[in-house]
Amino acid sequence: MGDDVDRFVTGYVAARSGAARSGAARSGAADDVDRLVTESCGLDAAGMLSALADPRVGSLGVGLMADLMAPEGSLYYDAIYGAFHGQAAIRGWLVPTMASIDFIEFRPTAAPVLFDDGAGGTSLDEWRMVARFGDDELPLSRGVSVRRYRDGWITWACDVYDTGPFRVPPPADAPEVAVDAPPVPPRPRVDWPTVAVAPVEDLDPGTGRWVAARRAAHADGGDGPVTTPSGLSPTQMHSVVQHPSTGYDMELFADLCHPTDSVYLDPIFGEVRGQAAIRAWLTDVMGKVGAIVFDPVGPVLFDGATSVQEWVQVAVQPDGRRVPMTRGTSVRRFADGWLVYAADYFDTAPFADPEIQAAGVAAGSTLTPADIERHRSV
Repeated sequence: MGDDVDRFVTGYVAARSGAARSGAARSGAADDVDRLVTESCGLDAAGMLSALADPRVGSLGVGLMADLMAPEGSLYYDAIYGAFHGQAAIRGWLVPTMASIDFIEFRPTAAPVLFDDGAGGTSLDEWRMVARFGDDELPLSRGVSVRRYRDGWITWACDVYDTGPFRVPPPADAPEVAVDAPPVPPRPRVDWPTVAVAPVEDLDPGTGRWVAARRAAHADGGDGPVTTPSGLSPTQMHSVVQHPSTGYDMELFADLCHPTDSVYLDPIFGEVRGQAAIRAWLTDVMGKVGAIVFDPVGPVLFDGATSVQEWVQVAVQPDGRRVPMTRGTSVRRFADGWLVYAADYFDTAPFADPEIQAAGVAAGSTLTPADIERHRSV
């Protein structure tokens, strides 16, 4: 750990613990929501990540997260509670809310990634919520956090996960703490502005030859399993997945997946594992979703092995209207000539809305519950 991070954490813990002992602030207490930090911590993105993960911070972590949010212009989005703007509003929601759900842990499911976004850094964390009831544990939704760091502050924090399970009443035999949990507010409606994504470069000659060979094989009936690695680098595979001429070709996507080890995570379909299952699912389902597009609300970031992009799924209506359906974040990982991991995090709750369902049908969706059940993993 760098000296700057060590000094910051040491000073922060001493100051905040001292404030708690004096009664000026307590972790999660109502009188702490009025705190406003106007001087940046002075750390870069890597330093702020290290500080938040430092075990010495412990129960002060929620307050530290609020302290690191920029006083003005910052955004914190949560899939249940919606969007909060500015440090004061973020703290006023985050501190008491996290105190009220202290029986839930957020357990990492992958190593964090810090991307060089050219402006200060963006981090990616994937996790799973786990509810603890004494000695019992209940796994809940998987989720993803994307944070942007600028000039010693966090300016963007978006936690995306499936809230559908939280909107179903707990069973009668559920632990008392689950039954007495705070009610989930109505589904948030956020007007997400889209961003301009940098133009995608043309596929390089080697990648182009691979694409041409695979398409020729499929045209000749070569739909069997691909048993040898693509021979493409992670950057080349990433370009296939992102390029507009190849990114929606589900056969090519499946061709990049390992025969047994690749996994695709989706909140509707669960965990789809192995090339054959991924191919059968994608080629069937994606042909039935209709005129669905994914408007970017963040740039495509790639560190040479992992990519991330934030988006809004939109149903394009026959008259050209665009109906936002759900907010999501996609993660891809590449290694050894294979696309080894893909995850689409989004909220399924909007799909229960009759208005959203009607927009999907008008956009040409023919997807049925039977289609979902056919591909859903156990």
